[in-house]
Amino acid sequence: MQKWSQRSSLKNKSKDEFLATKQITVLEHPAYSLDLAPSDFFLFLKIKEILKGRHFDDIDDIRSNTIAALKAIPQNQFQNCFEGWNRRWHWCIASQGEYFEGDHGGIQQ
Repeated sequence: MQKWSQRSSLKNKSKDEFLATKQITVLEHPAYSLDLAPSDFFLFLKIKEILKGRHFDDIDDIRSNTIAALKAIPQNQFQNCFEGWNRRWHWCIASQGEYFEGDHGGIQQ
């Protein structure tokens, strides 16, 4: 019964108060950005390019074709993706999280 009452009291505290009592530092999480998610700016686009315009019979057909599409992406393109991801992080940091688009010409790396 004691544990239950402790849990109930924790539920009544705000998350921030609870974390503060445990001396846990809370870091702000940046907003989700398609520019910073490799799956969005690289992987899904590559799969889409390969599978575009094709029709599939069932889930297994989709799965096998998607796996084949992933295997068809050359290894050096994955390396280029992560180099691009690094640049994107630098652009985001340099812009102090503000929105930017284009070639990022005014942003120093």
